[in-house]
Amino acid sequence: MTAVEYGLAYIGFEGFGKIKDIDFADELWGQEIYDGITIQGIDFEDGLVYLGILVEFGCGEECCGSYRENVEYNLDQLASKGHLGKLIGMMDDVLTAKTGI
Repeated sequence: MTAVEYGLAYIGFEGFGKIKDIDFADELWGQEIYDGITIQGIDFEDGLVYLGILVEFGCGEECCGSYRENVEYNLDQLASKGHLGKLIGMMDDVLTAKTGI
């Protein structure tokens, strides 16, 4: 992500946070942002996104189960993982679906 793309994504994130008629955190909760990584929360005021990462645990050599470990990311960390642009696109899709714009 270039500096210009990051700047636009950051401005977009702040802009989506100002739309009070749509609860983006609720709309996107549980949606996959990348290969098994799901959105578990969005805090627009602090610029944080919580992602759930699937963790499997084993009993010997077999998988007995799994759980989601929530990890907090600020926008810089999200961008460095390559997920900020995807998140903005997902929020744009929600906005379009809700408003038709």
